[in-house]
Amino acid sequence: MNIYWLGKDAPPEGLDIKKVDSLYDVEKDSLLFIDDQSVFSWNEIQSGRVYLVSDLPISSPLPEQMAGVIPNDAMVIQAITTLFCEMRESYDIGDKLIRSLNEKELAIQEKQSILLRDSKRYKAIIKNATDLIFILGPAGKIMYCNETLLKYIEGHEASLIGVSFVKYVIDEDKDLIRDLIKRSFHNGVPAKITVRLHIADGKIGTFSLMSTPMAEDGHIYAMSVIGRDITDIRNMQQRLTVQARDLTSMINGLSHELRNPLTVIGAYIRRLDKDAGNKDNSKWGRAISGITSSIKRIEDMVLRIERYESLVNMNMHFSEICVEKLVKDALSSLKSPVPVSIRGAEDIWAYSDSGHIRIALLRILENAVQTNSTEIIINLSQDSGYTRISVRDFGPGVKDDFGDLCGPFYSSDPMKTGLGLTEARIAMVKIGGEIEMVKQANPGAVFTLKVLSDRRYRAREAD
Repeated sequence: MNIYWLGKDAPPEGLDIKKVDSLYDVEKDSLLFIDDQSVFSWNEIQSGRVYLVSDLPISSPLPEQMAGVIPNDAMVIQAITTLFCEMRESYDIGDKLIRSLNEKELAIQEKQSILLRDSKRYKAIIKNATDLIFILGPAGKIMYCNETLLKYIEGHEASLIGVSFVKYVIDEDKDLIRDLIKRSFHNGVPAKITVRLHIADGKIGTFSLMSTPMAEDGHIYAMSVIGRDITDIRNMQQRLTVQARDLTSMINGLSHELRNPLTVIGAYIRRLDKDAGNKDNSKWGRAISGITSSIKRIEDMVLRIERYESLVNMNMHFSEICVEKLVKDALSSLKSPVPVSIRGAEDIWAYSDSGHIRIALLRILENAVQTNSTEIIINLSQDSGYTRISVRDFGPGVKDDFGDLCGPFYSSDPMKTGLGLTEARIAMVKIGGEIEMVKQANPGAVFTLKVLSDRRYRAREAD
């Protein structure tokens, strides 16, 4: 039995699924999993059984060729693959036996035996699944559920069959589950929501639910639901959000508290310097100069911290970008004393945020200028869904890892604040990009900005 996978990404590891590049490579009456519908039209599907693999909410009705929508989970895909193969095998054997009138009774018995075996295997898979798996009727009552759901809400009911699922949803989220049921039965479309449930020991858990309508002869009689516990993920997100807010407040407060005493100290230093102007005291002058330069460094550090904070809170505006034009605009504001040349493809476009890319590029270029390189080369390229802007200097190269270089206040020059690469990294992270580094390019080093060629596609994946 042939099992196929069609899409830009590979199937989950450990599954015996053949990846194909087009529908022409799929044999008739095969099982087909699709994780990206952008490469074909629905009416081109000729396979016997087709599932759309997606963790995203599906907002439009599926064509009749689609059996349903399942999450991108190896266990669920393996369960469907196993069930499909076994059922096809069962039907084939049954059909052959039924064709023989002399063996009709034997055929019926054999088919019943195989169906019973498949049913037991199917129930075993559902029973041992780590996700919640249950079926709701039109009124929202539970028609079937696996033991995982029972364990989560243990102590509420001895049996959940016939109980309204809304009962276990917290009051604030009840409308979400009601809307999910309405969309499944009235609109006939799969959907995905996140709700909080009352679970065992009086706790509240957060779950991501994906529903699929179950239809027969054009009538939707139930909806299957797969739920995944994301409580820990949401708690971590909340904790990180609170920590980020606290750090922002501390940074703003620190900047304010440092600036006030520095202003006062600077005023007193200037007064002392003026009073000592008529004295022939070189030591006094050097001391005043050292204090002044230290104050200036602290003031610069405060400004750079505020600039980093401003970058973190900077809004993103995505649009079509001519990459070569963006690089040239950045160079015009840099005013580099080192000659800079641009190489590579000229007609490169990306759908991303030009402001963040420009800031990241400027910080990389500033770092390259500080290496005392004789020249800087910028190379533009595009492949595998990424636009690459590579900046090569011909300095001494880099000894440390990229993670260390991007750490706040990390600098080989004690008079530098060491926040340039930190700003470059946060600017790229915000728009879903990356920075790669070649430490020793013999000579020099290479820093590459990896920008998603189409940010919209990655945004859909993250929803």
